[in-house]
Amino acid sequence: MQLLGQFLAICALVARGSYALNYTGDVLNGVPVISYLDLADIPPQTITRYYLRVGELNGGTPLHVPVMVARGTPESLESGKKLALTAAIHGDELNGVRVVQRIFDQLKAQVSTLNGTVIAIPTVNPMGIYLNQRNYFTASASGFLTNVNRVFPGTPSSEGGNGAELLAYNIWNNVWGNKSQVDVGIDLHTPSSGGETSLWCYADFRLPYVERLAKLLQPDTLKIDIGEPGSIETTFVDNQIPSITVEMGQAKVWNNSLIDRTFDFVNRVLDDLRIIPSNSTKVYQPDLSNTYIITTFHDTPSTYGGFVERLVLVDEPVKKGQPIANILNAFGDILETLYAPEDGRMFQSPRDPSIEPGASVGQIAYNSTDPECVDGCIF
Repeated sequence: MQLLGQFLAICALVARGSYALNYTGDVLNGVPVISYLDLADIPPQTITRYYLRVGELNGGTPLHVPVMVARGTPESLESGKKLALTAAIHGDELNGVRVVQRIFDQLKAQVSTLNGTVIAIPTVNPMGIYLNQRNYFTASASGFLTNVNRVFPGTPSSEGGNGAELLAYNIWNNVWGNKSQVDVGIDLHTPSSGGETSLWCYADFRLPYVERLAKLLQPDTLKIDIGEPGSIETTFVDNQIPSITVEMGQAKVWNNSLIDRTFDFVNRVLDDLRIIPSNSTKVYQPDLSNTYIITTFHDTPSTYGGFVERLVLVDEPVKKGQPIANILNAFGDILETLYAPEDGRMFQSPRDPSIEPGASVGQIAYNSTDPECVDGCIF
């Protein structure tokens, strides 16, 4: 009833011409459907919910993503910053969903005094969530899978963009306004299914404020990195919008301790951007005493298929040449022992013991002496 009441109130405003969002006329689960988000048309000092129409599936079934907006005081659209939060662009990476939900639950009590705007898409890739894996499934040509975090800023269907590319295009242009409605972006992930890490992030230090943003996370590992073309983070950075990719724990599990830490991080960012009211005039100094800042990830692939016996766990230090994993066959025989390629820290290791040839038994994080890696390398 509350959502229906919100919808009817908005419709009444639209009818009077006070606000003129681009509504499609549809209502989904009591929430109005839009094709374009214009922050200037959203009621100030409120939290509003929408579904964004992002395309259709084969057969014409419409596809939507949820959008939440916390818009502060009327003047804050000009005086304040605009923060974008996204989660679950990979359908099996769900910790970030809970972070977004909790932030907006908190903002209910703060929205009347916000000096700025927060835009969130808690589930960017509903297709991947439904399929219980990371990618978007496109049915044409007998079907194929697309990593949505490699196709931003997307391609319209009129230019041949597939479902994943159209989804990215509509989010980039119709929620973020092709960069006009975002000042800072945070994209929330976990490792892919089967892998395990602690809290870490990718950060491209070449753009101002990115380093500050990454250090406010107070991660276990901070990876200096130029990013992946087509990712949300890199698309923002390429457009001079500071952004980082936050990675939390493991897929398909809500890790409450990492959700708590990331929730606190988003609040530090909201405070740093002066979006939420603050009683302090001091600039927050991040605690990096437990943060390992590095430039390089080094994968260690298995030669054989079989089962991984982990000898080193996540965040444990390693020395070059130290055994980090055994590969066992079905009888329990050791087919291969894998060794650390450099001194560093075990950054990511497989949680799923079954492994195929070429898959990683673990990534080592360290600082390479290669000058080419000053802005980040992955081997």
